[in-house]
Amino acid sequence: MRTILIEDEPLARDELRYHVTRAGLEVIAESASIVEAEQLIRSLQPDIVFLDIELADGSGLDLAKRLQSMPRPPAILFVTAYDVHALEAFELNAYDYILKPYDPVRITRALEKIIRQPLKKSPRIERLAVESGEQLKLLSPDAIDYIVAEGGKTNIVTRQQTYQSSDTLQELERKLVEHRFLRVHRSYLVNLSAIDAIEPWFNGAYNIKIHTIDVPVSRTYVKVLKEALGI
Repeated sequence: MRTILIEDEPLARDELRYHVTRAGLEVIAESASIVEAEQLIRSLQPDIVFLDIELADGSGLDLAKRLQSMPRPPAILFVTAYDVHALEAFELNAYDYILKPYDPVRITRALEKIIRQPLKKSPRIERLAVESGEQLKLLSPDAIDYIVAEGGKTNIVTRQQTYQSSDTLQELERKLVEHRFLRVHRSYLVNLSAIDAIEPWFNGAYNIKIHTIDVPVSRTYVKVLKEALGI
């Protein structure tokens, strides 16, 4: 199962990673920041999140509340040095509440709870309905290079043609959650399989090369993109 670790103490995160990988989980990303963590979770769609409650830039409890709006929210396992938030954590449907220092037996038991209660998945969307003249064309997600919101419209771009969609970028992001699409900018959603190259740009931002097109990657999404591509 794919997991993300959200912990702002480096030594505690190292210890947690050790126990989690020994339990057989795949750690796909780590973060010490609430803002970055939310971007990683929404973009990479992990199965499980180990979430510290008290982070330097915010509350893990508040983040867990926001994640409940996801089409397929991950299983949350709160980690903390204090037990004062236990009741609130379980009210947020957390699978468990793990105290530091970490006990590998407790982690294993928490993971067994998740395995016994498989995560519900949203139906996989196999075709998107897009406008094509007076018709609605059924478009395979694999044929899409990227999606851009501009001028109050949502354009779906393939190699051959650009189509308009009545969905917002956020709605398409939810529909394509089971496919390899990633938000890289507030206005762009890209098909990772369509990327030919990435190159540094100004002020920590990047550009994605898709055929002859440059798609911007804003600085706040650079780490998410690198995690998704394994670089």
